Amino acid sequence: MARVPLYKTAETEMIRRITSGEWSVGLRLPNEFELADAFGVSQGTMRRALITLENMGLLHRKPGRGTEVCAATPAPSTAALPGAGLHDASGLAPVFEVYRTHSTTRSADSTELALFGTPRLASLERLLRRNGVRVALEDVAIPEAVIPALDEDANPDLARLLQDAGLAFARIDDHVTAAVTTMSQSVALACDRHTALLVLTRTARDATGTAIARQRLRLVADDLVYGP
Repeated sequence: MARVPLYKTAETEMIRRITSGEWSVGLRLPNEFELADAFGVSQGTMRRALITLENMGLLHRKPGRGTEVCAATPAPSTAALPGAGLHDASGLAPVFEVYRTHSTTRSADSTELALFGTPRLASLERLLRRNGVRVALEDVAIPEAVIPALDEDANPDLARLLQDAGLAFARIDDHVTAAVTTMSQSVALACDRHTALLVLTRTARDATGTAIARQRLRLVADDLVYGP
């Protein structure tokens, strides 16, 4: 098995400390030299890990003020495009293509039951590529009463997917968190285990605020940023 890069090991441990609450929001972290020493890595390795977590929205770095833990959930976005808020260094939104797909109907879990208020869902699970590389795991859920089945070739753009299915929506709310890959996710994405993921959950709502669809993207996003 391939050796996990040191910067990935540092990322994973820092993500764990933040998401578990061990490092609370607002905590000011030691400087790069001290962090590198504490994690047993070089300053360059630590800087790379810090930049990744900043891009994921977990840290805020400001010259002269150090690095602070910030909320892992930026303010919700109601942008109409699927990649809105998600972009690369040049400001361009990523373009995804469908690689593998599976459409089915299933029972809602407790969280989905609370969100949609219905026990049966049309579900779509897909593996997405970007520039020919597997980069994202997607799952889409819509109440079965709203749509009986989801097209396996539906556009990865949630807004386009809904429009193509004839479903009207008033807004799409974004929620961003971080995670690391499980063994099965690492295999699907062809990456090292415990690779850092940006998790983008998008919820489409109608004019009354009722949820009509949810899309979750688990992204290997080393070169992507979520934000304005």
